[in-house]
Amino acid sequence: MGFNKRMSVKNPKPLRNPLVQRFFFALVFFLLFFSILVFPWVAWGADNAGIVREFLGQVPLSDKERSDILQAVRTASSRTEWLLSGEGQVYSLALRPVLRDKRPDVQVKLEEMARHQAGLRARYLLYLRAAPEKRRSRYADEDSVAEALVGWDKGAGKEKRLKPDLSAAMVRGGWAFALVRVRGEVLEELGARIASLPGNDLDTAYCSALYPKAKAFFDQKEYQRALPVYRELHALRWARPVAYLDAAECFLRTGDKRGAACLAEETAVELGESMNSALLERAGDLLLESGEEDKAARLYRLASEKLRQER
Repeated sequence: MGFNKRMSVKNPKPLRNPLVQRFFFALVFFLLFFSILVFPWVAWGADNAGIVREFLGQVPLSDKERSDILQAVRTASSRTEWLLSGEGQVYSLALRPVLRDKRPDVQVKLEEMARHQAGLRARYLLYLRAAPEKRRSRYADEDSVAEALVGWDKGAGKEKRLKPDLSAAMVRGGWAFALVRVRGEVLEELGARIASLPGNDLDTAYCSALYPKAKAFFDQKEYQRALPVYRELHALRWARPVAYLDAAECFLRTGDKRGAACLAEETAVELGESMNSALLERAGDLLLESGEEDKAARLYRLASEKLRQER
């Protein structure tokens, strides 16, 4: 009926439905916005071989090595890291974007930070390649596994530490590049050392690398994202009371008072001897807020006793 009233001899067609018009304009806006976000990545994926070629041209490699690396880049041009082997060598190439700042001194620092991140990632890839699958698959976070292995290897002594025979980094076109080359036999030796590493030692190193991720979520009040990370720490029996009190608070802030009380009490019982007065008091606070007044009072007494001992 409304359409018919809008028809006339001068305008024989009905006007478009306003809802249809709004939908059309919203669709156009979304497509434009999506293209702005995606186009840089599509453009990078199509053009990265040229930028990588420029980088490799400044690295002391043979023509065959450059050709093989470029071929790997072209084969998976949308990626930002590659790991390949040939002629008894293993190559790790990683890229990281460089943030932009108009201040020259800040820009220098941003480029240095991106170069460091690319170099670290290139080394991480080698350690993950060396680590036996059985050891890696025990853990959920790959980056933390790599960080744990790098940290462990640094403490192994200079004579045992992984020694690449080539390492290069550069910033070009808004990206930081890093290439690391190591002999295959050296990587195999590293894998053998990782395989013989006691499980508890690797668990501890992994948890130390993983905890900052959980803490970052916790500090940002993203409790639902923090909890799975804390659960993995708990499953690995990491002896850090503060991590479990963080997790208990996550339970509390997401409405699970029972879970918060159970974990706070368990932490105090199992790790109480290693907890200072502040941590015991925090555990008591969590129990009190969870409705466990008697258990909270007991922890407050323990906190007071520990405080007298600390003075």
